[in-house]
Amino acid sequence: MSEVTVKFALTELNATAVAPVKPVPLTVTLVPSGPLAGERLVIEGALTTVKLFAFVAVPPGVVTLTGPVVAPAGTVA
Repeated sequence: MSEVTVKFALTELNATAVAPVKPVPLTVTLVPSGPLAGERLVIEGALTTVKLFAFVAVPPGVVTLTGPVVAPAGTVA
C-alpha cells in the first residue's frame, strides 16, 4: 500500500519568462599566406645584433637561491 498526499493551491501558478538562448560565437581561423606580389622596398646595409654581455660566474655569496613556496597546512586551493 502506498501513501499519497495531494495538496491543492488556492493561487495561480507564476509564469516566468525564459531568457533567449545565446547563439554560439562564430570562430574563423585564417591560414597565413606568403608575401603579396609586387614591388618591394630595397634595404641597404645590414643590421647585426651583438651581445655585449657574456655570462660570468658569480660568487656563491651573491646568488639568492629560491625554490617552491609551500602553503601552510590546511590551505585549500
